[in-house]
Amino acid sequence: IVLTGGDDRLWKTWGFPDGNILLTGEGHTDWLSGCCFRPSGTQLVTSSGDATVRIWDLSRRGCILTLRGHSRAVRGCSWHSCGDFVASASVDGTSKIWDVN
Repeated sequence: IVLTGGDDRLWKTWGFPDGNILLTGEGHTDWLSGCCFRPSGTQLVTSSGDATVRIWDLSRRGCILTLRGHSRAVRGCSWHSCGDFVASASVDGTSKIWDVN
């Protein structure tokens, strides 16, 4: 499975080797800059030009948490290896560590 996000404001999971779309998520209001699976593989995090970071639950097929606190576009995001924290970096000059529990 491969995870992508782009200018169309969507994230997609792709199955390989066929390249078929397995899941698509929408909710951001601007381009996606980053996306990353939670270490457990049950959730993912996305960052966007809309200045938010979102947590998505794959089994529910939807956004379960929107993290607000950056004042400008968020350029990247990543899970900590323990799966309890998300890091984000913004063009507002800040980086944040979010406790998602």
